Amino acid sequence: MKQSLKKDRMFLSTIDYVASNEQFNLFLDNKTNIVWTDVAEDHNHNIYYKNENYLPHNEKKGLFAFFYKLSQNIMFSYKLKVLKKILQPSNIILDYGSGDGHFGEFMKKQEINVQMYDPIVNKSKNSQVFDNQYDMIMMWHVLEHIPDINKTIIALEKKLKHNGALVVAVPNRDSFDSKAYRKHWAAWDVPRHLYHFNHNSLENLMKEKGFKLISKHPLWLDSYYVSYLSSKYKKSFFPWINALAIGSLSNILALFTSKYSSSFYIFRRA
Repeated sequence: MKQSLKKDRMFLSTIDYVASNEQFNLFLDNKTNIVWTDVAEDHNHNIYYKNENYLPHNEKKGLFAFFYKLSQNIMFSYKLKVLKKILQPSNIILDYGSGDGHFGEFMKKQEINVQMYDPIVNKSKNSQVFDNQYDMIMMWHVLEHIPDINKTIIALEKKLKHNGALVVAVPNRDSFDSKAYRKHWAAWDVPRHLYHFNHNSLENLMKEKGFKLISKHPLWLDSYYVSYLSSKYKKSFFPWINALAIGSLSNILALFTSKYSSSFYIFRRA
């Protein structure tokens, strides 16, 4: 990971609330408008995923886990409904960074041809990824985890067929919940999240790599999930109430600004 450059200015300082309580600095790249997490070059990134508090890849019990799973299933149906508008029965899809594989399995139950590959948590279910093979590649909250985003996007572009689609979901650092919680915002998720986007920085990055934005879709339940975690990190007395208030306000304001807590973008090869 690159170290702080003179052209980049200090953006925020926050800590790893999930695993280590270490402090990390975030810097704004003035050229790309992408915020990046400053970590040492000898930093062992994988150790920060191997923690029982890291919910996305660990099974938990309790009320929070119940609502997490319920909202996850709701969003699975929503995402698939959107994707089906551009999918054909013969399409081949790659879920890149598939994590626990639950969304891929959900799609398979709908008789959709999806393959799963996760280079981050080493749960690869497809050992070879050939060029010009896929009609769609999905990256659900993956891009922000990848050390070399430029190299990865270029490599994935080669895996797509002509006019293939790339689906990218990321948190939005310009959302209201981000502004409300500041350094306690759970979607900073340092140092697992190495990059932090807003709408313009992501679209410009993808345009530079040969992709055209087709559509953008809010992940409106993410604001509640992120706000709940953020409230806990902030040590709020009533995190559920706080999460409902901030999450709802974030979604309402986003109706006018489009700055949802998280969104997914559908790009096509230009």
